[in-house]
Amino acid sequence: MASKPAGGSALDALDRVIGLGGSGAGSGEPFIPSKTFQGPKPSYVFRTSEEHGTGYHLDGSTGQQLTNGAAKAASGGGDNGGRETKRARFDSSRDITHPIPARPPKRPLPSGDELLAEAEAAASEQPSKLLDLTPRGIQSASQSLEKTLQRNQLLRAQHPDDPEKFMMNELALHDEIVSFKSAAVDVASYARLAECGMMESFVALLNHENSDVAISVANVLVELLDPALLREGEAADPAARARNMGLLANTFVEGGGMDLLASNLGRFDEAVAEDAQGIEDALTLVESLLDLDRTGLLQSAKEGEKESSSVVACICDETPLVSWLLERIERSDGEDEAAAASAPISPAVLKLHASEVLSAVLQHEDYASRRCGKRLAALPKYASAFDDDADEKPAAKAPEGENGEKKDEALDGIEVLLLAIAAYRKSDPRVEVECELLENVFDALAASLLREDNVVDFVKAEGIELMLRCLRQKVHSGGGALKVLNFALSGSTGTEANDAYVKACETFVQAGGLKILFPLFMARKSAIPVPAACSEGGSDLAKKGKSNNGGTVSKRAKRAAHARKRWLAEVERNSINVMYALTRHIAEDAKHDAHARLLSKFIEEDCEKSDRAIELCLKYDEKARIAEYTYFRSDEGEEAERLGADVELAALDAKLRGGGDAFHRSCAILSFACVGSKRCRGHVLDQLKLQGSGITVIKQGLAEFASLLSDGPQRAQVEQYNKEL
Repeated sequence: MASKPAGGSALDALDRVIGLGGSGAGSGEPFIPSKTFQGPKPSYVFRTSEEHGTGYHLDGSTGQQLTNGAAKAASGGGDNGGRETKRARFDSSRDITHPIPARPPKRPLPSGDELLAEAEAAASEQPSKLLDLTPRGIQSASQSLEKTLQRNQLLRAQHPDDPEKFMMNELALHDEIVSFKSAAVDVASYARLAECGMMESFVALLNHENSDVAISVANVLVELLDPALLREGEAADPAARARNMGLLANTFVEGGGMDLLASNLGRFDEAVAEDAQGIEDALTLVESLLDLDRTGLLQSAKEGEKESSSVVACICDETPLVSWLLERIERSDGEDEAAAASAPISPAVLKLHASEVLSAVLQHEDYASRRCGKRLAALPKYASAFDDDADEKPAAKAPEGENGEKKDEALDGIEVLLLAIAAYRKSDPRVEVECELLENVFDALAASLLREDNVVDFVKAEGIELMLRCLRQKVHSGGGALKVLNFALSGSTGTEANDAYVKACETFVQAGGLKILFPLFMARKSAIPVPAACSEGGSDLAKKGKSNNGGTVSKRAKRAAHARKRWLAEVERNSINVMYALTRHIAEDAKHDAHARLLSKFIEEDCEKSDRAIELCLKYDEKARIAEYTYFRSDEGEEAERLGADVELAALDAKLRGGGDAFHRSCAILSFACVGSKRCRGHVLDQLKLQGSGITVIKQGLAEFASLLSDGPQRAQVEQYNKEL
C-alpha cells in the first residue's frame, strides 16, 4: 500500500479547524485559483465568476467576520489582551467549522409586579377551564378546589413576606373558582354542588387575605344564584329547579356567607376597577337572595325542617350590611368631580344601588313586623372583620342616650335618610340617577315607618316638618313626602291603639299640615307637586302624549303621559289616606285642638270639602265595581274558576286594587264630617240626592270596610260611623 503524503488529510483538517495554512485556507484572500474542486475550504465557496474565474471565492458574511477577527487579533485589540474571542465548533460529519454566536446579555430579574402581570397575561390567553357537570366531575372539581385552597394557605403561612412563592397558586385558585360558573347552565346540578361541599369552600374563600379571591367568589355566586335562571327555557321540572337553587342559597346563608359578604364591602376600594365591580356584585347577590327569599324558595327547599329565619333576619341581626348601606347613602360624592369622573364605576351609581338594596330590606315583612332588626336611629356603626385595627382599638366609654344606646357608637339611620331628602327640598333632581336615588330613599323611609319605634324617632327628628316643607315648594320631592306622611300617620290595622301615630297626627296639625293637605285633597292644580324634568312623568313628552289633535303620538310620549297620570293618581290616593289617618287617630280630646280644627275644614266655604268627599266616594265606587266586573269577564277569572280557586276572593282583591280601598276610606272621611256636624250631614244628604244616589252607598261602603278589618279600635270606629249615619 502506498504511503500517504506528509500533508495528509488529517493535518489539513486540523489546519482548517484552527484556521491556519493549507492552500490559503483562512488566510483571508478573496480568491484562490483552482481549476478543479480540491475539497471544502472553510469560509470559501467553489464557483466560477467573471471577475476571478474558476476557484475558491471568499464567502461574503463569514469571510468578513474572519477577516475582522484576524485583524483584531493582529492588532492586539479586544477585551482578552489580544487573544481571538471568536469561538468555532467543528462538525465532524461534514469536516467544516461553524462560528459559535456570543451569549446574550443577562436579563435582570423581574420584580413581583412584573411576574404577576406576565402570569395574568398568560392566564388570560389560555382558554377558561370548563366544569364537568357529571356527579363525578363535580365531586372532583370540589375536591380540587379544596386542595388548592389548602395548598395556598400552607404557602402563605410558610412565606408570608414573599408573594412570589404563592402567586401562581392563587392564580390557579382563581381558575378553579371561575370554572364553577359553568354550572349555571344546569340548575339541576346545584344539589350536587351543595352536597359535595363547594359552597363551604366558597364561604371560606370570602375570608381570604387577598380581596381579589373574594371578588371572584362574589362574581361566580351572582351567576349561580340569578333568579332569572328559573325563568329561562322550558324546564322539565321547574319545581325541582327552584328547590335546587333554594338548597344552594340556603347553604350559603346558613354557612355565614352573608356576614363575610358584608364585611368584604369594607375592604373594597371604589377607586379600583376590580374592587368597584366587587361592590356591585356583592349588592347584586344580596338582591338575588332577597328575591329568592321573597318567593319562598329558601323555605320550600328545607323539607322536613322547621321554619328558619329569613334572609332579611340574617341581614339585620347577624351582619353590618344595613349600617354600610346607610353610610354609603350618607357619603357625599359631589365634592371631587374629577375623581368621580375617573372612577371605574360612578359613585352615584354605587349609591343608587345601595339605596335599592336598603329599600328592599326595609320593605320586607319581617322587618316591618319587628321580627328582626333594630330601630334605624340606634344602629351600630359599620365595622368590617377585615379592619386592621379592629382588635387594637380600646373600648372607649361613650355617653348613653335616652334608650341606653351609646351616642358616639350609634348610627342614626332616620337622620341619614332625612338628610338625603333635605338636599332636594327646594330643587329637583338634575339627572335620572338622582331622581331614582330620591325615590328609593323615600321608599326606604316610608317602609321603616311601619314600625312604631321608627315613627317615634321620625317625629322627634322633625321629619313631619321636613315633609311639609317639601310639599310647600311643590317640587319633585313633594310626591314622595306625601307618601311618607301616609305611612307616618296611618299606622297598622292592629288590635290596639298606638300612641305613636296619634302623636304624629297631632304634630302634623300643629305644624300647619291642614293648610297644605286640603288643597291637595281638593285636587287644586296649584298645590300639586310637579315631577322633575328628568323623570318620565315630568318630561316634555308627557305633554305631547296627552295631545288630542288627532296627530301621531310616539310610544315614548304615551309612556310619559301614562307616567304623569300615575303621578297624579298617586298624589290623590295618598292625600285620601292621610286625610283618613287624621280622622281615625285624632280624638275629640286631642292636643292642640286638632279635632275641632280638622272638623271645621269640612264646614267652611259652604261645605266644599264635604262635596269633594262625596265626589271621591262616587268616583271610586264606580272604579271598584268596574274592576270587579272586568275580573269576572277576564280570562284570568275563568281560569281561576276552572282550577277551583276562590274566585270571589280574587275578585275582591281586584276590586280593592281598582279603587275599592280608596272608596272605603272616602266613606270614612265623609262619615267623620257627618257624625261631627249636623250641618255637614244635611248638606251631604242633599248632595247625594242631587247626584241620584243616597246615604245607602256610604253605609254599604262602611259595612264592607268593617268586614275587611280585624277586631280592634279601627273596626269599632267604622261600625260606629255606620250606626250613627
